[in-house]
Amino acid sequence: MKQIPNSARNKRVSNPRQRKKQHLLDVKLRESKERARRYGKVASFIFKTIVFAALVVGAYVGGKEALRRFVWENPDYFVHEINFTTDGALTREQVLNTAGIAEELNIFTIDISRARSLIEQMPQVESAVVQRQLPNRITVTVSERRPIAWVAAKGDEDPSSSERSFLIDARGTVLRSRVILPEYYHLPIISGFETENLVPGQRVPAWEMQSALELVSLNADNTRFQVRNIDLSKGYCLIVTDQRHAKITFGLDKIDVQLSRLNRYLDRAAADKKEIQTVNLIVERNVPVTFYDPDAENAPPSDPPPPVKPGKVASTPEPARSARPASTPEPPVRRAELVKTPDPSRKPDPFVAKPAVPGRAATPPFKKPFRLNP
Repeated sequence: MKQIPNSARNKRVSNPRQRKKQHLLDVKLRESKERARRYGKVASFIFKTIVFAALVVGAYVGGKEALRRFVWENPDYFVHEINFTTDGALTREQVLNTAGIAEELNIFTIDISRARSLIEQMPQVESAVVQRQLPNRITVTVSERRPIAWVAAKGDEDPSSSERSFLIDARGTVLRSRVILPEYYHLPIISGFETENLVPGQRVPAWEMQSALELVSLNADNTRFQVRNIDLSKGYCLIVTDQRHAKITFGLDKIDVQLSRLNRYLDRAAADKKEIQTVNLIVERNVPVTFYDPDAENAPPSDPPPPVKPGKVASTPEPARSARPASTPEPPVRRAELVKTPDPSRKPDPFVAKPAVPGRAATPPFKKPFRLNP
């Protein structure tokens, strides 16, 4: 037996070409049968494709018709009830017309997200919620911006009747409401600011405006000091007028610290039974403060002399004189001085001493403004 070398072990002796020749079968088929077999496969594929397409088209057309008949044109899904809720002055018609929501519309044709986006684009609206409740109910809930002050070009004009005045909320967003609620008439007025470029729905980024709004927000619950007007005309400070017509000057930063200092001065004035007339809170030490005494101002004045008509001179009654001879010359009569009539509309000066009243001590004159350490 021939010995196989080590290099040829575990290997095939023949190559793939030789093995292919060894297993080749000699098979002959008819050409007609092979052609018929191929045509059958093609016809089967075309038939299955047509059936599948017919099923898809039928399902689409049938589903569309079913939706039209049982959903889109079904009267059970027409909107018959719209619940509208708001916490401000917006009316139902304004909101629904803006959102495009109306009765007798199919409830599925209303785009909830688009309606909510349109409502939130209104200047008075802070947030909105639109809900679809089957089968025929829509709920719209609106949360409006709460104005905290008026913005007017001049502080002495009525902002509720001026076309150049706007409402503004705590974030600085400008508003303009068609319906003025009674609570809006008592809001403080921010004046000295240009209102020509203000647009409803946009925010005012001015630093002095943000400081004024912070002051109004922090002082909303204060009963002793109530802001009535804030003047921004100087640009570097806030000149505030309160309910007693006192003038308080605030800086533009650290509003809370300045308010706490003002409360200490109010406590000092209440302890002395006086009221603050002016105070400058920009100065941190040796703050200039002036007071006035309301009791002395409201004291009844002494009886003034009788008024004198213009062009006439007040004369004092002369004592009875004894008869003199005709040849004796009359002594010269001293000309009387004009008497000034006090003006009742003019307020008394608190720095001038008032006349004494019977049964009451005379009021001493007040000193000039002094400085009070905080």
